[in-house]
Amino acid sequence: MLRNLVKNVKLRAKVLERAEEFKLNNKAGEDVWFRELLLCILTSNSSFISAYTALNNLYDKLFSLNEDGISKVLKNSGYRFYNLKAKYLFNVRKYYGKLKAWIYPIANKDEYEAREELLQIEGIGMKEASHFLRNVGYFDLAILDRHILKFLSSYYFSYSKKSLPKKDYIYIESVLKSISISLNLPVGLLDLFIWYKGTNKLVK
Repeated sequence: MLRNLVKNVKLRAKVLERAEEFKLNNKAGEDVWFRELLLCILTSNSSFISAYTALNNLYDKLFSLNEDGISKVLKNSGYRFYNLKAKYLFNVRKYYGKLKAWIYPIANKDEYEAREELLQIEGIGMKEASHFLRNVGYFDLAILDRHILKFLSSYYFSYSKKSLPKKDYIYIESVLKSISISLNLPVGLLDLFIWYKGTNKLVK
C-alpha cells in the first residue's frame, strides 16, 4: 500500500514540494519558527484547519492579551480545549526571540537531542516536537498522530492504547523508520503520504 503511494509520481512531486517549503522555513527567522511552534501546539488533539484558523485569528494579538483573552479568541474561533491551549500559548510566549537560537544549533547536530530539548515546553510532547522540527526542515523524526497509528494498525501491526508513552513512541518510530528506509524516503515525510491517502490533502 505505502509503496504504491510513494511511487505515485504526482503525489511524490507534491510531497517533495512541501519538503522544499519546510527547508525554506529552516532558513527563515524567529517569526516563522515561533509561528510553527504555536501551530504544532494548536494542532495537537485538533484538526489542522481548526488550529490554522485559530492561529490566524490570534497571532497578531498574542502578546497583548492575557490568558483569558487568548482563551476567548480561541473559543470564538470555534477551537476546542480553548482554556488548556490558552494556558500553553500564554506561557510559550517567553520563548519568542530565542527559540531558533536555542534549537537550530542543536537540531543541526542531533535531531533527537533537539526533540528532547523541546519537551521542556509546556504543551509540547513527542509528537508535537517531531512535528515542529519537521516543519522547520528536519526530516529524521516520525510524527505519530492518530491518523498514522490508525494506518499502521490497519496494515502493519495493532496499537490499541489510548495514550502513547515515550518508550512506545520511540519503538513505533523505529518501525516506521525501517519502513521509510525500504521506501527510500525520509521518515519525516512519510506521514504526508499517509495523510494524503486519508484526506486527499497535504496540509500539515
